[in-house]
Amino acid sequence: MAGVIGATSGKFVLAGALLLLKGGVDGQPARIAIAPGAPTSAVGTGVDAHGGDERTIHLRAESFRARIAAVEPQPAADAQLRIGQDVLAAHPIAIDFARRTLELLLPGEARAFERDATPIAVGHAADGSLSVEITQAGQPPQRALLDLGSASGITASRLAPDASVTVGGVALPGADVADGPRPVVGLYAFRRSRVVFDLGHDRIWVRR
Repeated sequence: MAGVIGATSGKFVLAGALLLLKGGVDGQPARIAIAPGAPTSAVGTGVDAHGGDERTIHLRAESFRARIAAVEPQPAADAQLRIGQDVLAAHPIAIDFARRTLELLLPGEARAFERDATPIAVGHAADGSLSVEITQAGQPPQRALLDLGSASGITASRLAPDASVTVGGVALPGADVADGPRPVVGLYAFRRSRVVFDLGHDRIWVRR
């Protein structure tokens, strides 16, 4: 992949359910938001267009081409570009929440990551919502809404906050667990893990 002007270390700041970092769009410095909970990506109106919907996105010392069809006045808070599930499906990005770093994976690197990772199966409902199965010792499995746009951990009825919960059969260390009326798995359930959100193939790969 090509080198990038103003490449950064790949460190991001976790702001709510957004991962904010410095990068670039079409050769221009830009603040980028990785938004695993957003179905689509968008670029800000202040970013000049180069060649229609196709954009060159710069992350760390690497760049890739992606189709960003939507143009919005503010794609995300404090960001000129929002990278959502559509781009993440085509361009795997390994997110290390514990170290606050991310890495764009080439096809071979993505396969290597998957060999050493455990997949969580993700279900798609007719309304477009996503779901995963959660279990806790002594409790029957529950189907939970996967809400990656929520800055929360794991919430469900009858959950003991001091006992571990598995998501899709995968234990997530350090996940916030709370009792609540509706089963939900938020972005912060993964806050101590290294993951690839491969939602285009109905999977989340987790490496601990």
